[in-house]
Amino acid sequence: MTINYNLAVSTSRPWTLFKLLLKWRGSIWKSVIMELSVWLILYATISVVYRCALNPQQQRIFERVVEYLDARLDYIPLNFMLGFFVTIIVNRWTYLYQIIGFIDNIGLMVAEYVRGRSEECRMYRRTILRYCELAQVLVFRDISMRTRRRFPTIDTVVAAGFMMPHEKDRFDEIEYKYSKYWMPFQWALALTYDARKKGIIESDFFQVSVTQEIKQFRTGLAWICNYDWVPIPIMYPQLVCLAVHTYFLVCVLSRQYIISEHAANKTEIDLYFPIMSVLQFIFYMGWMKVAEAMLNPFGEDDDDFETNALIDRNITMGLMIVDQGYNRPPDLGRDPFWGEEVDPLYSEETAKDTREVQMEGSVSQVKLPEGTSHIRMVSKVDSVNGLVNSASTASLRKRMSIVSVKRDETRESGRSIASFNAIKSIKSKIERSLSKTRLDETNKAFSTSNLDKMNEKSPDTFSREDFEDTGTPTNTPATPSTPTKKTMSSANLKGHTFAHHVLENVEEDEESEDDEEKKRRSANTSKSGEYILFHPS
Repeated sequence: MTINYNLAVSTSRPWTLFKLLLKWRGSIWKSVIMELSVWLILYATISVVYRCALNPQQQRIFERVVEYLDARLDYIPLNFMLGFFVTIIVNRWTYLYQIIGFIDNIGLMVAEYVRGRSEECRMYRRTILRYCELAQVLVFRDISMRTRRRFPTIDTVVAAGFMMPHEKDRFDEIEYKYSKYWMPFQWALALTYDARKKGIIESDFFQVSVTQEIKQFRTGLAWICNYDWVPIPIMYPQLVCLAVHTYFLVCVLSRQYIISEHAANKTEIDLYFPIMSVLQFIFYMGWMKVAEAMLNPFGEDDDDFETNALIDRNITMGLMIVDQGYNRPPDLGRDPFWGEEVDPLYSEETAKDTREVQMEGSVSQVKLPEGTSHIRMVSKVDSVNGLVNSASTASLRKRMSIVSVKRDETRESGRSIASFNAIKSIKSKIERSLSKTRLDETNKAFSTSNLDKMNEKSPDTFSREDFEDTGTPTNTPATPSTPTKKTMSSANLKGHTFAHHVLENVEEDEESEDDEEKKRRSANTSKSGEYILFHPS
């Protein structure tokens, strides 16, 4: 049977995994004890012969052989071969368990869509489910030794109640050399068709839902048969088995303790018992035994699949779902939390535990720095170009906006947000320094006179004239070579009704970018002879 140790490792403690070392069934000790005993007997025999039966000249020859083998022991790449082999085996084992076949979905769909409380309707539901489980029994009989011992013949399947005598006669009518796993599924699908014709299944969609579950169940069993039919190529298990056993057969000689005084490879400490070699034997041989046990999970090892238990579970639970559990929901009524705030209860012991963390995002509690009153949202294109170029108020309002920040959305320490902004600021500086493109001199810009005019109006009453380029800005010299530079501070822009249409990004690091922004404003003003407004970073 499968060895379940989940309860023993449910809580991580320093001694949790050490408790598993004390188990015997399915353990590494049980799997390697025979090979380890044989290896130790061989090792001890050779050691006694070397120490007691050989003369000095023979001992020197033996020591040279030991030195030669020990120097070349790494020629056998056990790590790579075992690593790839075990990975392939574990992947196969995992997939086989996923498709082994649980009949719950078929039972639920049959109980939901094959309606009626008459005896005929009950027979339809029970028979459809029994046929599906019969197919699983037939498959497991041919791939699992445990199930084969339970059902050695088809007559034993009939005696167990999975097949009726008249169904066996129909099953035996078709004689050919291939398996007949498909017959029970064909019978089940035929019953769904008859139930649809009689109105027991009320719509074609319901019939398709049932047949899809049957089809999926059959496909999983088909893949199990395919994996049993075509295992891993035999050369790979042969290679791994030969490599591991050859390695430790060589170790019987190469790991001997050398006692001659004049030997170049004399052992410093004569321990008699090869402690490190035994540990290596347990690890490598146990590694191979893991793959050997998982190579065919339908055998009779301690940790192989419990096919008989699965058959019993499926037939019992399936018939319970489609028969006694059919259409018996509890009476509809108000739940205990009706009209009240949900406050789940705990046992008195667990209610004292305050270590539980609610399910929430890892950065959901990160808030804006204290003092942040609003966030400016701008178009990505405007942020890159550094200019506002729009033909209408509606277009600008779509591309720029300002969002107020509530007090509960800020916190006293804004280090997390500040760190994000610092990274973005550094990235922006690098991009600007490496970029070969410059601001388009033909872009239209706002003059301070246009901005003052807009300030006198309501944000919703801007006219098209406010956004049009007037050629030469008001209150500025007409000569482009000597423009009068006029800047607006961050404090002045914050209160402006149209400030959010001009500013680009959230203020990140005002002190670090002040000089750079002044240079950029000066350069653009000297080119166009207009007042170019940038965000006061």
